[in-house]
Amino acid sequence: MLDIDQIRRQIPALDKSIYMNTGGSGPMPRSAIDVIRDTYETAGTQGPDIPTVRGPIREQFEETRKTVARFFGVTPEEIALLRSVSEGLSTVAYGMDWSPGDEVIVTDEEHPSGIMIWLSLAEQKGIKVKKLRLVNDKTELLAGLDRLITGRTRLLCLSHVTTDTGTRLPAAEICSMAHDRGVPVAYDAAQSAGQFPIDLAAIDCDFYACTGHKWLLGGWGTGIFYVKREWVERLNISWTGSQAGTWDRDTDELQFADTAHRFEFGGRHDPLYNAMGNAIEFLDSTGLSEIEARVRVLTDRLKAGIAETSGVALRSPESPEFSTGIVTFSVNGLTGDDLNSQMWERWRVLGRAALKHSAMRLSTAFFTSDQEIDTVISAMGTLANENR
Repeated sequence: MLDIDQIRRQIPALDKSIYMNTGGSGPMPRSAIDVIRDTYETAGTQGPDIPTVRGPIREQFEETRKTVARFFGVTPEEIALLRSVSEGLSTVAYGMDWSPGDEVIVTDEEHPSGIMIWLSLAEQKGIKVKKLRLVNDKTELLAGLDRLITGRTRLLCLSHVTTDTGTRLPAAEICSMAHDRGVPVAYDAAQSAGQFPIDLAAIDCDFYACTGHKWLLGGWGTGIFYVKREWVERLNISWTGSQAGTWDRDTDELQFADTAHRFEFGGRHDPLYNAMGNAIEFLDSTGLSEIEARVRVLTDRLKAGIAETSGVALRSPESPEFSTGIVTFSVNGLTGDDLNSQMWERWRVLGRAALKHSAMRLSTAFFTSDQEIDTVISAMGTLANENR
């Protein structure tokens, strides 16, 4: 059983609010904060390029890559450390050859990062963007996806967990279906990485793009991009620069790395990545299975409270198979923005508006306390009664 009090002591921001916006930006553990502070203190007082300063920082950067690879059950050669989900998905989008009429399939609940790149390519290349309607029945969902795939489908690019309702897609089954039809799969993992155990080799997706600043608790400015080994040299290089490979000054011969490192370009904010690695180790030491189980208990309580409160409606899946820590709800007579502002101003509950500003999204994390869930349920009831 998790020691929630001990865990909360390691995350200082939890003293300031009922922090339920991990799906937006997660609060960092003290140890990760210290990595950034200590690194800059050392670099600032000793000099950033002193060998005894710069060397260990770069070595830790590569250790972070190994930490990420272990976390996802893949090899370090398949991991690129980028800046965001958008950068990872753009690497896929501009790394493939497209012809007018080619198709990409997304869901009808994508974050802007998961659809803007494809709408842009629709204008540039004449591709067609098709949307999978999400339903909370796996058989119906897979059947709907199967109907969408045609001979012109070049890629599925789906959220592993959707941003507004926290719907968890059957990732491995989708990959199996798509691969049977000869179609690769990319996942936007912004809302999945850090919520539950993820074995990318078992899921068998081709690309997986996530950010460090949400459920991984790793801070802003970091991203992770997984490329299945067989795709590393199949993707075209789009943006590039220093760190992606080698350049011979005499012959102008360019040799890209034969690993996913080839998709890294330009300088990297190394201390941030090393802090992200520390945060991932924090999650690992807590236990992803334990984290998932704890969140399930909390979300079940929260959903039960919603069901028992007149005027409040659950907008996230009820089924455990499709559920995650994201719980989205609406209150009669209030917009999502109203809900969000009142929850914050009156009870210091931090969430965000969702579903086109018709609802409020709460991110229930493993560090959320039982008392905080009680406060949220009570606040919902108060708002519902006031707006009858």
